[in-house]
Amino acid sequence: MSVSGVNVVTQPSSAVPSELGRLRETIGRVIGSVFFGTLLKTMRESSFKGQYGHGGRGEEVFAAQLHGLLAERMGTTARSGLADVLYDRLGHQQRIITEQRTGE
Repeated sequence: MSVSGVNVVTQPSSAVPSELGRLRETIGRVIGSVFFGTLLKTMRESSFKGQYGHGGRGEEVFAAQLHGLLAERMGTTARSGLADVLYDRLGHQQRIITEQRTGE
């Protein structure tokens, strides 16, 4: 198979799995901060706070930090369709780049 004049080998080199693992983790963090982080921020700023069960000033101060960590974890553990699409596309490009490096 040829993509833009570059032959893609079906057997990945030994460097590809480690780079693809880092790619999946990075995509998860980006998806977490962009989508889940925005969702949690909107929830935190909503006016639907009850009279009971509110954490007070401590929750207000540290909620943003907690939600940042939660968003990052949600992005790396949850399988969203967008993360899979980004991984497939960028993973394909990473394989091509790695094959070009090893072919030279």
